[in-house]
This record gives sequence, C-alpha cells and structure tokens, in this order.
Amino acid sequence: MSVLWTETDLIQATNGIFPCSTSIKGNGISIDTRSIEKGDIFVAIIGENSDGHAYVQKALDAGAACAIVSHPISEIPDTAPILYVKDTLQALTDMGRYARNRFTGKVIAITGSVGKTTTKEMLKMTLSAYGTVHAAAGSHNNHLGVPLTLARLPKDTDFCICEIGMNHIGEIAPLATFVSPHIAIITEVASSHLGYMQNLDNIAKEKSQIIIALPPQAVALVPETIYGLDIFQGIAKQYQVQLQTVGASKAASVQISNIDLGAQQSNFQISIQKQDYAFTLSSPGEHLIRNAGLVIGAIHALRLDIQQAITTLVDFQTGNGRGKILSLPTINGRILDESYNASTLSISTALKTLSLLAPARKIVILGDIMELGDFSEQEHLSLLPHLIANADLVFCCGSMMHIVFEQLPQPLRGGWCATAQELIPFIQSQLQENDTLLVKGSNSMRMNSIVTTLTAPEIRKN
Repeated sequence: MSVLWTETDLIQATNGIFPCSTSIKGNGISIDTRSIEKGDIFVAIIGENSDGHAYVQKALDAGAACAIVSHPISEIPDTAPILYVKDTLQALTDMGRYARNRFTGKVIAITGSVGKTTTKEMLKMTLSAYGTVHAAAGSHNNHLGVPLTLARLPKDTDFCICEIGMNHIGEIAPLATFVSPHIAIITEVASSHLGYMQNLDNIAKEKSQIIIALPPQAVALVPETIYGLDIFQGIAKQYQVQLQTVGASKAASVQISNIDLGAQQSNFQISIQKQDYAFTLSSPGEHLIRNAGLVIGAIHALRLDIQQAITTLVDFQTGNGRGKILSLPTINGRILDESYNASTLSISTALKTLSLLAPARKIVILGDIMELGDFSEQEHLSLLPHLIANADLVFCCGSMMHIVFEQLPQPLRGGWCATAQELIPFIQSQLQENDTLLVKGSNSMRMNSIVTTLTAPEIRKN
C-alpha cells in the first residue's frame, strides 16, 4: 500500500506543528476509533455530541500513525506522534484541499434528491474496468464527508467520485468548488428536505450550483424529465457547460428505449451519438435504468469505451438498505430492503419495483419521511394512490405514517405502531408463504431493525 500522508504533507496541508521526531507514513484517515485501522491518521473532530480528543490514546493504541489535535492532552506523552493545529475540522478540510490539488486524475461529482449513492456505486463499479477508482464511503457528502473523501484520495488514482449533498440553501456551491469536478451528475430533483427548502424551484436552483464548479465546456448530466430542467439549462449556458440529458425522447443526449422490465433483470437499449447498445442490468427497477443512463453519459464524456462499461454493469447489485433483495427462506419470500432513507418519490419508485418482484402478496412497511416541515402531511398523503395500486397489506410506524394508515382502505391495513421495533411482532404474525416485503423510511426511523429481525434464522411463517 502506498503512503497517503507523511509528516511533511501534513504540515504543508494544515500549517500544523509536529514536535515529534518520528517520521509518519499514514495509509488512511479516520475520525472514528471504532473503525480505525493500523496506519491511519486519526483526526480528533469536535462534534455536537462527542469530542475526538477523548479518544486519541485509544487511536494510538490501535496503531494510528498520527493523531491530529487542537490542544495538548495531559495523558499523551511528548514522544507520541501528534500534530497540533488550531482547528481539527479546518485541518481535515485543508487536507482534503491539499489532496485534491495534487490529484491529476479525473473527478466526477454527483448530487441529487434521490439516487446519489446508487449512481455513485454504479459509476465506481464501471470505472474500475478502466483504472483505479476512489469514491466516497457510504453517504459521505456533507461539510465533513466531502473533505474526508478527498483527504483519503491517493494521488496516483485514476478516478475520484465525490457525492455532494444538501438540506439547506447555500451548501452545494462551496462543496462543489472544493471538489472541483471535471464532470457533474444531477440524479433528480424531488421533495427531500422540502421543509428547509420550501419549494422544488429552490431545490433545483441549489442542485444546479454544482454546474458552476465545472470548467468551461465540461459535461453535466441530468435526466430529461428532471424538475426544473430550464433552471439547469440556464446555469449551464451561463457558465458555458454542456448540459446533456438522459431519457426516452429522441432529443435526449443519451436515449433509452426498448425497455423490458423483469423480476430478475431489466433489458433496454441505449443510443448515444447514433450508436446503439444493448444493455442488461441484473438488478430490477426502472429507476436503475435511468441511473445507468447517467453513468453511460459520464463514460462517454470521459471518452472511454462504452461497450466495456455495459459489460461491467451487467452484474451491478444494489446495496444494503438501497434496494437490495434479501431472501426469507422460511416463508419462501423476499424483502426489498430500502430501509436506509426515504422520500415520497423514492417510495413510489420502490413500490413499482415491488410490483415487479412479487409473485404473490405485496406487503409494504413504511416509516415516516423526515425534513418535510409544513409540507409533511400532504407529502405523506400523496402516497395513498401508490399504496392502493401496489400493495396488498400495509404496515406503518411514526406519527405521519399514522395519518396515511388511517386513510387506507380497511383491507390494506396490517398494523400501525409508533416505532419500527414495536411493529415487528405484528408483521411476523401475519407473514404467509411467498410474501414479498418492501421496507422503507427515513434513516432516523430505524427501519433497518425490521429487516434485521425478519431475516434472522428464527423467523417463522404464520
């Protein structure tokens, strides 16, 4: 493994003080001692609920190559490899900027109301066919996650993928400028964080700020059906960026046609610059076809071989909590695990995928959608027609989903509880042979506890 950070790099990046005479060879960056690995640089971040300085000794005991702190710690000896800085979060940010400035590969930035992480994972898998790839871990897409992603970036990597998120106005532009991408992907504009953003126009305008960070004549990719397309077109024109669209019309830069959706896979055709390509995805769901189109658009913008990308993407599988299909062998059933997060758009999309998968009963288990503010009730109630069309039985938890549950036709009502954990025994008591379940809700609702329990070996059919 190549050295990621030396003491010279750290001092140059942070303007910190390193009194120890020991040389540093850091192989990674960590801000959490629960996942620290030997050779990591530990950055003692001060958060809302914890202070990383309390864990410096633990980090060193675990084999950290160095710890970055903002003040002396009494129990740490003078001979310990400690870098002193004024502010550890600023130091991490400075390290990310330093790593980005020394990087000579291609950087792709991804934002969007839904589908960021799945598109990132698709692109990561695809680009691995052409060279080495560094990508954000999980959903590291905020003021802490983006610098952390870049600080972990090896300088000799070929491609870097950064995910950029937001829930307030003014967050995208500084992060996008920090990342300085060569290509941008905007996956979707939807009602996520509507409580903070007030309307979809504001969300579209905020997402469009990623385009400003691109160099002239660079490519930004959007679905042709994205809300606020005119907003993206205006910003792209202003900053001389090529806005390319992905969609079904002949006007789309990346045209998708001949879609054949199945429970095991999706077959379709992609056309780009009058070249046609047959495409198969082994993960079901029409939304994944759109994501694949965005990825192929990026591959084309990078002037890489498209057929190689298509061959690589055939085996793409969605991740835990993001559409992964899990087996329930004791009832010969399945779970569509969408438990990581939720918006009204992603729920309606997941319901369509559920209908593709289910050979028998379709059971939908939903938790509240957060950050909708004054729009919460109307957004939750907008799910009713989708549930009536796609579900045979519905279980809900949370105060907002209680309103939805009360409006459901009586035959669809499986049960409601305040929390996901309380809901589990009611679900277990009503499972039948061949049931297919969808589990989805905002991350704070802990819907993953339902998935964990139902997939445990002790589950029994009714």
